[in-house]
Amino acid sequence: MKSGTMNGVDVDDGVPDMTVISDIDEHGINKNLQKRYKKNKIYTYTGPILVAVNPYQELPFYDHATVFAYHGHKIGTKDPHVFAIAEAAYRSLQTEEMNQSLVISGESGAGKTETTKFILEYLCSVTANISTWVQQQILEANTILEAFGNAKTIRNDNSSRFGRFMQVCFEPGFKIAGCVIQDYLLEQSRITHQSSKERNYHIFYQLTAAAQRDTSLANQYQVHPPSTYHYLNQSGCTKLDGVDDAAKFDALRLAFEVVQIPRESSDTIFSVLSAILWLGNLSYQQDTESDNHNENVTLTKEDQKIIQTVSQLLGIEAEKLKQVALVRQINISGNVTEIPLKLREA
Repeated sequence: MKSGTMNGVDVDDGVPDMTVISDIDEHGINKNLQKRYKKNKIYTYTGPILVAVNPYQELPFYDHATVFAYHGHKIGTKDPHVFAIAEAAYRSLQTEEMNQSLVISGESGAGKTETTKFILEYLCSVTANISTWVQQQILEANTILEAFGNAKTIRNDNSSRFGRFMQVCFEPGFKIAGCVIQDYLLEQSRITHQSSKERNYHIFYQLTAAAQRDTSLANQYQVHPPSTYHYLNQSGCTKLDGVDDAAKFDALRLAFEVVQIPRESSDTIFSVLSAILWLGNLSYQQDTESDNHNENVTLTKEDQKIIQTVSQLLGIEAEKLKQVALVRQINISGNVTEIPLKLREA
């Protein structure tokens, strides 16, 4: 792409729609995106596709003024923006009366989570007479999803470790009636193991940080500092720069209230989270007291204390929990067989 102008656009600053580039190839695409990125123009069209380059900083063009600057305008008539894509989908929904789909894809750290939030905020803002309560419920659902489904990775401090399908439902007058969210492919292995400098899911650090600030919370859920737990201390990273996990926990509790999760249910959720952390501290030892040569395991004295703590958190009998921790069950045609765990299995 040579210097000069193209369709009235100074190509030294890059072009807003790469379909006008005659010699388009991988190098040309990257060069154009780079030129625009240096000017804080993080959005570029390729026909109806919007390419977004994560700026890793807050930019001042997501406010209400920007929302209504794009509202009612066709795609391509203004600078490329995620709001333009959201507006195009919303207008097509009205004119064609057919379901519309927005596919947000990219590698880790590309900005998929933030883009999703911007689209939801736009739709909530431009929908006429939308209930403020419904709007808050839709937006606060993201707070809950991020707490339980996002984690710090090497490349991204707020990486979604799951996929989601969000269905925004509209009434006949094209007012938002609600939102259905389906999540899938949660990275379950992260709960028990994290690579160096990564973190477990945000919710665990939010809970432990809030408990350090509030002793009544710590006593209620029997929560200790993150350094106490194997599931949190193994990676060497328990805090994020510029992030107040305790404040995030307060925001999460508010989100629970907004989406009408009963206090009893939220208390149960936090108790289960605490129990998960304690179970990760079970260390086991080989059973040398009983006469066996099968390397069966038994609980250490510290494990016995953990079992008592977890049984209180989950509201189950300690002996039953101990049995679950030491044996596995196999169900064959309705017949249940219990097999003692070996040390390597536990």
